Amino acid sequence: MQPVDRKALDLKRRDIDPLMATAPKHWVRCHVWLEIAKKRCQICNRPIRYFTLTTADLFDVKVLERAGLLEKTSRGYPGLGFCEMDDKTHEDIIRKLRWCDWSYKGLFEGMVFTYPRFGTDFNFDVVNLDFPSVPFPKHQAPMKGTWGAIEKMIDVQWDHGISFDLFLTFRGSKDETDADAIKEVANLIKYNLNAGRGKSEFEARIGHSNIDKLLEENYKEFLSTGIPKLLINRALTDGYMLTRFEAYCYQRQGHDIPYHIVKFVFSFEIPHSTGPVFGQPPPLVSNYDQAIPLIFRKETFDVSNYLSDKTSLVNELEQDLVLLKS
Repeated sequence: MQPVDRKALDLKRRDIDPLMATAPKHWVRCHVWLEIAKKRCQICNRPIRYFTLTTADLFDVKVLERAGLLEKTSRGYPGLGFCEMDDKTHEDIIRKLRWCDWSYKGLFEGMVFTYPRFGTDFNFDVVNLDFPSVPFPKHQAPMKGTWGAIEKMIDVQWDHGISFDLFLTFRGSKDETDADAIKEVANLIKYNLNAGRGKSEFEARIGHSNIDKLLEENYKEFLSTGIPKLLINRALTDGYMLTRFEAYCYQRQGHDIPYHIVKFVFSFEIPHSTGPVFGQPPPLVSNYDQAIPLIFRKETFDVSNYLSDKTSLVNELEQDLVLLKS
């Protein structure tokens, strides 16, 4: 395979956020998100209903459409939803899609808390919340804002009886994160460790159980522990079964300080009195106490390291981005 024409790729990136077109990010799209969406399509036995925080390039939408997972008609995409705060980007997306079931111009948080349709009509098989920001921004109250919107989304999906996959992405930058929120999450992890719940699993994975040390030395692993702990607790409290939990990361270079993008995949299933539906995987855990050891022992898959010696695969991923951009 010929090396990718990087000049051509750069030209095609010029009118978008270049961080959307990277090999590690596209590897997650094609080798994680796509495979999980295929399984959801099999369970549903129909095209999936898909909600995304996409960009004007629609890379994630195009990957799913190429695989035949989305319904497309002469009008557009009846099972697709998105929100976008930038006026021009929102218009570009609508122009390219022509029509979709759900579009909201504004922040995800605004959609969840103020959009009248949200509580009644939001029901999607796969929800892709690819946030460009940290989970607890400094300008938001701890455990409110972005995080409160995510929790409300899970509640609404449960109220509608929807089993779904959640793709969740955050920027792993401690300097941009609310200090009180970090402290609160750290205290929740310490509480479990001090009670002996999951301590051996945590120490086997991290090498120690000092959360303050973890915060200073390996913030991405702190997030990879704290975020699932909060999210899985909320979903199990609603009544969901957890059937999948995976964590991924890759490195990015900030203005001066490198940081990690941290990505999570969760699958939540509605329990059925007659037993699992066809194709539905068995639950990983049945309650929160069982979830703690699972969360604490889960390794974070480093995509940057995985791709570091795979030049051919990186070329394939970058060539695919050029193809999708055309």
